[in-house]
Amino acid sequence: MSEKAMIQAFMASLIDKVGGFDAAAAVIGARLGHDISKGSISKRQSGQLGWPLLEIMALEDAAGDRCVRRWLRRCDPEAEANDELMSLLAIASKESGEAFTALLKFAAGTGSLAEARKEVEDAISVKRRIAGLLASGDQE
Repeated sequence: MSEKAMIQAFMASLIDKVGGFDAAAAVIGARLGHDISKGSISKRQSGQLGWPLLEIMALEDAAGDRCVRRWLRRCDPEAEANDELMSLLAIASKESGEAFTALLKFAAGTGSLAEARKEVEDAISVKRRIAGLLASGDQE
Protein backbone atom coordinates (compact mmCIF):
# COMPACT_ATOMS: atom_id res chain seq x y z
CA MET A 1 0.00 0.00 0.00
CA SER A 2 1.39 3.43 -0.90
CA GLU A 3 2.19 6.05 1.72
CA LYS A 4 -0.67 8.21 0.45
CA ALA A 5 -3.12 5.32 0.71
CA MET A 6 -1.94 4.53 4.24
CA ILE A 7 -2.47 8.11 5.37
CA GLN A 8 -5.88 8.21 3.67
CA ALA A 9 -6.89 5.04 5.53
CA PHE A 10 -5.69 6.38 8.86
CA MET A 11 -7.45 9.68 8.28
CA ALA A 12 -10.73 7.98 7.31
CA SER A 13 -10.62 6.14 10.63
CA LEU A 14 -9.84 9.34 12.55
CA ILE A 15 -12.66 11.22 10.84
CA ASP A 16 -15.06 8.43 11.83
CA LYS A 17 -13.77 8.44 15.41
CA VAL A 18 -14.36 12.18 15.86
CA GLY A 19 -17.85 11.99 14.38
CA GLY A 20 -17.60 12.65 10.65
CA PHE A 21 -16.59 15.47 8.33
CA ASP A 22 -18.41 18.27 10.21
CA ALA A 23 -16.90 17.25 13.53
CA ALA A 24 -13.45 16.86 11.95
CA ALA A 25 -13.68 20.37 10.50
CA ALA A 26 -14.72 21.72 13.91
CA VAL A 27 -11.88 19.91 15.72
CA ILE A 28 -9.28 21.14 13.26
CA GLY A 29 -10.68 24.67 13.28
CA ALA A 30 -10.60 24.79 17.06
CA ARG A 31 -7.00 23.57 17.10
CA LEU A 32 -5.80 25.98 14.40
CA GLY A 33 -7.84 28.94 15.62
CA HIS A 34 -9.71 29.52 12.36
CA ASP A 35 -12.56 27.93 10.46
CA ILE A 36 -11.93 25.13 8.04
CA SER A 37 -14.63 23.93 5.69
CA LYS A 38 -16.15 20.48 5.53
CA GLY A 39 -15.31 20.62 1.81
CA SER A 40 -11.59 20.97 2.59
CA ILE A 41 -11.77 17.87 4.76
CA SER A 42 -13.61 16.04 1.98
CA LYS A 43 -11.01 17.08 -0.62
CA ARG A 44 -8.17 15.97 1.66
CA GLN A 45 -9.86 12.62 2.25
CA SER A 46 -10.54 12.07 -1.45
CA GLY A 47 -6.87 12.74 -2.24
CA GLN A 48 -7.45 16.01 -4.13
CA LEU A 49 -5.50 17.82 -1.37
CA GLY A 50 -2.81 16.60 0.98
CA TRP A 51 -3.16 16.44 4.75
CA PRO A 52 -1.17 19.11 6.63
CA LEU A 53 0.65 17.74 9.66
CA LEU A 54 -1.11 20.10 12.08
CA GLU A 55 -4.49 18.84 10.90
CA ILE A 56 -3.42 15.22 11.25
CA MET A 57 -2.21 15.93 14.78
CA ALA A 58 -5.44 17.72 15.69
CA LEU A 59 -7.56 14.76 14.62
CA GLU A 60 -5.25 12.22 16.26
CA ASP A 61 -5.36 14.10 19.55
CA ALA A 62 -9.14 14.54 19.42
CA ALA A 63 -9.65 10.85 18.61
CA GLY A 64 -7.09 9.72 21.20
CA ASP A 65 -5.34 7.68 18.52
CA ARG A 66 -1.90 8.68 17.26
CA CYS A 67 -2.03 6.17 14.40
CA VAL A 68 -0.21 8.32 11.81
CA ARG A 69 2.54 9.31 14.24
CA ARG A 70 3.05 5.67 15.27
CA TRP A 71 3.17 4.57 11.64
CA LEU A 72 5.68 7.28 10.76
CA ARG A 73 7.82 6.35 13.73
CA ARG A 74 7.86 2.68 12.67
CA CYS A 75 9.08 3.76 9.23
CA ASP A 76 12.13 5.46 10.78
CA PRO A 77 15.07 3.11 11.47
CA GLU A 78 16.61 5.67 13.84
CA ALA A 79 13.44 5.65 15.92
CA GLU A 80 13.65 1.86 16.24
CA ALA A 81 17.15 2.07 17.69
CA ASN A 82 16.02 4.86 20.01
CA ASP A 83 13.07 2.74 21.16
CA GLU A 84 15.46 -0.04 22.14
CA LEU A 85 17.60 2.41 24.10
CA MET A 86 14.55 3.89 25.85
CA SER A 87 13.35 0.41 26.78
CA LEU A 88 16.75 -0.48 28.21
CA LEU A 89 16.86 2.80 30.15
CA ALA A 90 13.51 2.00 31.76
CA ILE A 91 14.78 -1.45 32.74
CA ALA A 92 18.04 0.05 34.04
CA SER A 93 16.13 2.51 36.19
CA LYS A 94 14.05 -0.27 37.72
CA GLU A 95 17.05 -2.55 38.27
CA SER A 96 19.13 0.27 39.76
CA GLY A 97 16.34 1.09 42.20
CA GLU A 98 16.06 -2.54 43.22
CA ALA A 99 19.85 -2.74 43.70
CA PHE A 100 19.86 0.44 45.77
CA THR A 101 17.04 -0.86 47.96
CA ALA A 102 18.79 -4.22 48.46
CA LEU A 103 22.03 -2.46 49.36
CA LEU A 104 20.27 -0.19 51.87
CA LYS A 105 18.60 -3.21 53.48
CA PHE A 106 21.91 -5.04 53.65
CA ALA A 107 23.66 -2.00 55.17
CA ALA A 108 20.85 -1.65 57.74
CA GLY A 109 21.11 -5.32 58.67
CA THR A 110 17.66 -6.23 57.38
CA GLY A 111 18.67 -7.70 54.02
CA SER A 112 20.96 -10.41 52.81
CA LEU A 113 24.31 -10.15 51.07
CA ALA A 114 23.11 -12.66 48.46
CA GLU A 115 20.09 -10.52 47.56
CA ALA A 116 22.24 -7.35 47.37
CA ARG A 117 24.73 -9.13 45.07
CA LYS A 118 21.93 -10.45 42.83
CA GLU A 119 20.28 -7.03 42.47
CA VAL A 120 23.59 -5.27 41.79
CA GLU A 121 24.44 -7.88 39.14
CA ASP A 122 21.01 -7.38 37.50
CA ALA A 123 21.63 -3.61 37.37
CA ILE A 124 25.13 -4.07 35.95
CA SER A 125 23.85 -6.54 33.35
CA VAL A 126 21.35 -4.13 31.83
CA LYS A 127 23.92 -1.32 31.88
CA ARG A 128 26.29 -3.58 29.93
CA ARG A 129 23.53 -4.06 27.36
CA ILE A 130 23.20 -0.28 27.09
CA ALA A 131 26.97 0.09 26.71
CA GLY A 132 26.92 -2.52 23.94
CA LEU A 133 24.14 -0.71 22.12
CA LEU A 134 26.02 2.58 22.35
CA ALA A 135 29.27 0.95 21.24
CA SER A 136 27.57 -0.42 18.14
CA GLY A 137 27.11 3.16 16.95
CA ASP A 138 23.35 2.81 16.43
CA GLN A 139 22.66 5.88 18.55
CA GLU A 140 24.47 8.61 16.60
